[in-house]
Amino acid sequence: MITATAPPPTDLVGAYLPEIVSLAKRGLLWAVLYGMLTLASSGGCLGSASGGDQICYTATLRPSPLTWLVMALVFVIALSRAAKATTTAQITRILRIAATALWLVPLVASVLGIVSFITASPDAWLDGGVPAGIDFRITSD
Repeated sequence: MITATAPPPTDLVGAYLPEIVSLAKRGLLWAVLYGMLTLASSGGCLGSASGGDQICYTATLRPSPLTWLVMALVFVIALSRAAKATTTAQITRILRIAATALWLVPLVASVLGIVSFITASPDAWLDGGVPAGIDFRITSD
């Protein structure tokens, strides 16, 4: 007796290869922009210059590798979920959510880093209240 076999499933993800490549390019662009936007430094001196109690500081803001890790995870998880999707609507939704996350994650990280860098008081830094992602060095003159 001959049994009928089901036809092989169509490769839905292959049809979305241009969108996946575009997603990768946009993710890379946002990763580079995040790295450029979260580089800053500031310095100055506190206290009186004439009294000798002057404390000088230098603060440097650097991008967080955790942000790049989250972006890479978003991309990999989106690809694995799209590969398991059974309809084009699911693939479209997954890629749309991933595209949004790939610009939202570095944007939020940049805004939080820049705002904490700009609004933080150097007086508070002297007491150990340095915001995350900022290297702080104190020198005494």
